[in-house]
Amino acid sequence: MCKKYISFLLLLNLHVSCLGQVILFGDCKEVKTMEYFEIERFLGQWYTIQRIPSWYEENGQCSYKLVQQCERSIVFQHRSIRGGIEYMFHINSTYAPGDEAVFVIPKNNIDPFGIPLSVLRTDYTNYAIVYGCKYNQMLNFKYVLTWILSRSTTLPPDILDTAYEELYPLPGGLGYMERVDHSPELCDYHWTAHVQAVYKNDTDTNP
Repeated sequence: MCKKYISFLLLLNLHVSCLGQVILFGDCKEVKTMEYFEIERFLGQWYTIQRIPSWYEENGQCSYKLVQQCERSIVFQHRSIRGGIEYMFHINSTYAPGDEAVFVIPKNNIDPFGIPLSVLRTDYTNYAIVYGCKYNQMLNFKYVLTWILSRSTTLPPDILDTAYEELYPLPGGLGYMERVDHSPELCDYHWTAHVQAVYKNDTDTNP
């Protein structure tokens, strides 16, 4: 079946958009990120196996993350399919080689909170565990997301158990985790919608 493609540049008004984003009381917990992180080996396509989703991932199936390097920026392309439409969300991040395995996300129309992404563990060829938390001091609550990622559409039970052990002590834990379905019948789509992040301040890399 021939697929049609349509590209959108959406200026989303997300001032009151907390729908689909997990919000918990209290500050973020300090996390230990991947030691000796090798960004070049982390690049490429990662399928989402389980997640605590951001709003733009809500109810999306057949999801993956495409991580690419563009000069000094690391670009995350978040893909999911809902209702026969393939959504592609493009978000830039900054990463300082040699520092912690943390991608800083400037506030933008897709992620209005600017949730940083911490790589907790990865073997680069099979799986990765990514955790995000951003504290709102004024309101005393935090925005949380989690991804258990794989280079394929499945993960062995022993690797999933490793991911659970890593995530269990963190805010959000496993209570909000949901599985992502990669069944072929759900992965068919008729349109592609590209959504490009628009940043509140192009020079603001540490919101």
